[in-house]
Amino acid sequence: MPRQSSTWVAGAEGRGRGRGTRKHVVVVGAGILGVSIAYQLALGGAQVTVLDKQEPGAGCTQGAFAMIIASLPYASEEFSKLYGLAAGEWHALEAQIDEPLPTQWGGVVNWAAPGPKAEELAAQTARLERWGSKVQRLIEDDVGRLVPGAVPGAFGAGNFLSDWGAIDLHKTFEILLRRAKDLGVTFRTPLEVTGISVANSGAAVVEGGHEAIDADSVVVAAGAGSPDLTRHLGARVPLRLQSGTLAYSKPMPPTLNRVLNGPSGSIRQNPDGRIVTALDYAPGADGHDTGEAYGRALLARTVQVVPALAGIELDKVTVGHVPIPKDSQPVTGFCDPRKTIYVAVMMSGITMAPLMGRLIATEVLGQPVQLLEAYRPERFSTSKL
Repeated sequence: MPRQSSTWVAGAEGRGRGRGTRKHVVVVGAGILGVSIAYQLALGGAQVTVLDKQEPGAGCTQGAFAMIIASLPYASEEFSKLYGLAAGEWHALEAQIDEPLPTQWGGVVNWAAPGPKAEELAAQTARLERWGSKVQRLIEDDVGRLVPGAVPGAFGAGNFLSDWGAIDLHKTFEILLRRAKDLGVTFRTPLEVTGISVANSGAAVVEGGHEAIDADSVVVAAGAGSPDLTRHLGARVPLRLQSGTLAYSKPMPPTLNRVLNGPSGSIRQNPDGRIVTALDYAPGADGHDTGEAYGRALLARTVQVVPALAGIELDKVTVGHVPIPKDSQPVTGFCDPRKTIYVAVMMSGITMAPLMGRLIATEVLGQPVQLLEAYRPERFSTSKL
């Protein structure tokens, strides 16, 4: 199998090289997590190459509803606080790149019709209040106050999460991709990685596209493809797929500055005026319908909630398939004793990308991060199941 040209850093020589030589890291996966990791690695002085079987952003990133989640009321308090850190990192990233990101910080308005879902929402609100999270209980009239003109319909319970946000994912990804390239990150796509091995020296060899690429370290951030690429190294990364259909409208006049999440689905408006809505993005969902009729039906639901959207027209429909770790928590850590191959799979990858990108890059460049200790792949080892 032919080797990559001499412009690549040879992994076998990389360990123990002089101080003037940059570490070469291959990142497998060009979604928002992989690109965030690559960007932070390059900031840290590494030579970075990103490989993906698709073009950057074409995987599950493309199908995400793209909320920035700042708390998690159905998990532990500790895990919820991780989300708060992750949401705050979006502000830090914007300051770091010194360029406005198309983020929206109007918060999220949640409500449910009377019944079990309303009872659960009320319980979640109480839990967030105990934790000191930014949450406000709502009565029915509050929905119209927070979102002028909104008609919630049957109302059983609600809350307002003021520190949650949303992003125009396509434009945000373009900015991050450009900044990574500005730092010298090389993207080789489409190129499917078929194998990763570790030599006795600790160097890595990544195989794909009928060639072998040497590296000092490899980060596997390949979403649903991560288990197959790391299993032979002894890592168990059990995943489940969550999927859903998104409908995008053609641009509309500015109407919404908050995300709405109610019985008719989730609704938001991008800065470019496009309405984005989803009904079936939920644990266990199996979204698959990309037909125009279904897309128009989703948009029709938005008009029921926000009558000002009357006349809305469908632009496109997408389906996202999002891999979620079995226990719904991140998987971050090295797969091999030499600490050469690192695996990264997220729950809520959009929210987590800036924070985890920075922390994972820190670990790959040699500095352990205590915050990530709870999320090592070893927790799925056979002896612990």
